[in-house]
Amino acid sequence: MTGGILHDEALVVDVHTHGTALLPQPARGLYRLVNRLTMPPDVGFVELAAAGVDAVVAKAVGDPIVTRWHRGGAWAAVLAQLERLRADARRAGARVLSSAAEVRAARDEGRTAVVLGLEGADAIGDDLGRLDHLRQLGVRVVVPVHLGDNQLGTTCLPWQRYVGPLPVRRRRAPGLSDLGRRAVERMNDLGILVDLAHADRATALEAAATSRHPVLASHTGARALQDFARFLADDEIRAIAATGGLIGLWPYRLRGRGVADVADLVSHARHVAVLVGAGHLCLGTDMNGVPGLMDGYRSEHDLRRVTEALLTGGFSEPEVRGVLGENFLRVLEAVESG
Repeated sequence: MTGGILHDEALVVDVHTHGTALLPQPARGLYRLVNRLTMPPDVGFVELAAAGVDAVVAKAVGDPIVTRWHRGGAWAAVLAQLERLRADARRAGARVLSSAAEVRAARDEGRTAVVLGLEGADAIGDDLGRLDHLRQLGVRVVVPVHLGDNQLGTTCLPWQRYVGPLPVRRRRAPGLSDLGRRAVERMNDLGILVDLAHADRATALEAAATSRHPVLASHTGARALQDFARFLADDEIRAIAATGGLIGLWPYRLRGRGVADVADLVSHARHVAVLVGAGHLCLGTDMNGVPGLMDGYRSEHDLRRVTEALLTGGFSEPEVRGVLGENFLRVLEAVESG
């Protein structure tokens, strides 16, 4: 079977994306201007079906890098972003869903599924009841720490280090805070999947040890292949896999950091598969949220190339189906009952 045929037959889920209006104007225009030489085009939900993508986890952002540009404070900014994602999905004819069974049913109906998430839990403050509110709104995936240390834990790469060699002052000692532990436990209770992308080593290991359910690192790579702070060391990969969780393949590339091309991405996939098994892999592209991408990949429309490369790179058809979406749905089902 060719990669194109398998891609179109398989249930494909991108576990980390954003909408096209992550930042309000004029901040959105400025961000694109600064990164104009590397910035990929925006991809709307309406384009996903043509790209062979059946479902996405679309995340609002709750840290100050994004929320400061919205009116009404950080929590209001998160609520506004979630409502915008819902509105964008409606306009695209997609369905906002919250369970694996609903995603499968939408695929059978030929409808794109959008699962809501939050990247950066800064906006919840010290009120863990806001996690309950997010769950009531349909949020199923939460990244506790994003581009800065916060009240829950510490980040592996503060925003300043993305843009240049600026001084970085850590807000506190690395690792999960007491509030962070209680947040992980509450997310377990609510059936929210804990996404450890952006967590530093101490926070990731402590969160994986705290969680009673599988955890996710939605967009990352293997540090054994490149010493990039956003990638995971082997012990972190093992800790996440030990929960039953997943490592998301991330086509990021900017200023020499990240995977170089599709073949390099498959090398990261093979490293994880040899270490813990292909059943612990998924796809997380960072659609509409990343300033640069690897060679040979510009948008979801190029995911068929990734499928083909996985097949020719030694992965079996069942393993590739797992990477494309089945592994994520298995994990989503595992955390649904809370």
